[in-house]
Amino acid sequence: MKIFVTGAAGKLGSVTVKVLTEAGHEVRATDRKFAAGTPRVEPSDLLDEHTLYRLMDGVEAVVHLGNHPNRFAGPSPQRILAENVAMNANVFSAALDLGVRRIVFSSSIQVMLKTDGIRTDRSSIPYLPLDGNAPANPGLNPYALSKQFAEEHLRTAAREIPELSATALRFPMLVGEWWSRRIEMNSGRMRQDELHLNEATAHLTFPDAARVILAAIERQAPGYHCYFPSQTLDITNRTPAEIARAFFPGVRLAVPEAELAELVDRSALERDLGYRAQDRFRVTLRDD
Repeated sequence: MKIFVTGAAGKLGSVTVKVLTEAGHEVRATDRKFAAGTPRVEPSDLLDEHTLYRLMDGVEAVVHLGNHPNRFAGPSPQRILAENVAMNANVFSAALDLGVRRIVFSSSIQVMLKTDGIRTDRSSIPYLPLDGNAPANPGLNPYALSKQFAEEHLRTAAREIPELSATALRFPMLVGEWWSRRIEMNSGRMRQDELHLNEATAHLTFPDAARVILAAIERQAPGYHCYFPSQTLDITNRTPAEIARAFFPGVRLAVPEAELAELVDRSALERDLGYRAQDRFRVTLRDD
């Protein structure tokens, strides 16, 4: 399959290009900056809608990762919101005009949980285990709002074009080797404030994120689909129910407490795409 990947020189983009290529797909890669390699990343500006028609001509699928990556990345909150919305609209519109009927978009956990970009409001978690069906709740976070608008664009497009397969992946914190080293340095023993509890310990490694993109490209059925691909920490000395009682006392449980196996529900990904994340981290909660 010929696949167009935006944001291909970034941390997630570069891994995604590698995974797609190794799976036998032909990748056409672009980013704001040039990067040599196989395939070569061609520099382009996603704010220029005309260039996108040339770059996307002949592709069969689009993986759209190219956005300002957080609410602090642009010159102002207004520009982050305006430019992300413009980039998303340009990519989606060009793809649909050219007959592309398979789109995967990198959304964010911040669409459904209020955050100031550093700390998430734990009380904004709507229920546990958390999944991709959670309602949008971005507050005034310009980055999260841009992702929400993109999700709605794809939802509407899939409603108007029945053969379109549109997938939004609400990624949590994406982690690299620094996360493993941090856990190893502490011999797997972590304090409460190190467990990323504000987002139910949700995280995903870059390789696992790339693998879910591959699964969506290859296996997704027509229609609009929204998922929360994530892993949670395996906390060896606390059950998920104990974690929920201790740290999320006001959060509704979507299953009986005795059936709470994890803080995240990935069953839709397993059912629809046959996808299971591979990288899991075991930690012990320190009592001090």
